Amino acid sequence: MELSIHTSVFEGLRVWLSEALQIPSENDQLNSQMSACGFNLYKDTENNFTLRVSYSGCLIQQQDEHYILNLNLKKRISHFGGGRSQMLVMRCPVVSVPNTVHIQCDPEYIQVTRQEPFENWHNELSWSLSLGDQIIVALEDASLIEINVDMNRENISVQGRRREVLSPIRVLSYDSEFLALKLVSGQHAYSLEAACPVTDPTAEETVLHIYKRRMGLTKRGGHVSENLTVLNVTLKQTENFTFLETSQFVILIIPTAQILHLKSCPDNKQIWQPVYRADVVLHFRETNHTVQWSVESVLACTADLPKLNFTKDFSYKKIAESKNLI
Repeated sequence: MELSIHTSVFEGLRVWLSEALQIPSENDQLNSQMSACGFNLYKDTENNFTLRVSYSGCLIQQQDEHYILNLNLKKRISHFGGGRSQMLVMRCPVVSVPNTVHIQCDPEYIQVTRQEPFENWHNELSWSLSLGDQIIVALEDASLIEINVDMNRENISVQGRRREVLSPIRVLSYDSEFLALKLVSGQHAYSLEAACPVTDPTAEETVLHIYKRRMGLTKRGGHVSENLTVLNVTLKQTENFTFLETSQFVILIIPTAQILHLKSCPDNKQIWQPVYRADVVLHFRETNHTVQWSVESVLACTADLPKLNFTKDFSYKKIAESKNLI
């Protein structure tokens, strides 16, 4: 939740935050102390403030399907200490968050599927695509940035050629290829960012990069930057994995044999095509919902079977065949 605070009432807000959260009121300590309770303050170019509060933050109440925070600000009106109270209420409806991300990668394409975004009052927004926070095009012009879009009443799928839309990244010495894509509308943004693994079927371990994001609508651009920290992570295929995290990514290091399947190659039944699938559930400390994240990665056909324990699976279809976006 966010609330704009005029500079004239900031002193009252500072005093209230100090008393309500039982933290020092000095400006240089206030933000660092209250972040543990899910509160953050940001100053704009006109010296006004934005108070951002997590739904799971301290003092948040849930009433009549709304998150509510009452702020009792005291405003001094005389030099002798007299003043009056001003009651402000932050109130946001409890809405289901579109919390699923499904990524498909093959040697040529990446495809990302998420639930279609809506604002809190279920009115559809007019969306454009933003690639790398620099290039913005209307959805109907997505082909200008080498992206194809399939949008219905439930899901949105975006697809592009890997060599055209992905950029190489290295995080903690682990390589991947990243799609820096968002839906944008006015001041809203909706993440379609995703990474395709750079995989070797003969490697004993496979490394996956999961981009950290808030799953619903976020404020577009601006000065607001919030770190998410992992509270819990589970993997459907195995309990044997390691995870690392940075400010932007969760990195999973998984024994390849636990997520590898082989299917016969469509063009030659005598050779094989490695397929990886990982289904991950993430929970961040700063959010009140889980993230359902999955990736399927199809590699090039090969006659050399990896020397790993694996299963044979004939159910997977190529991305272009299953979605027919290209």
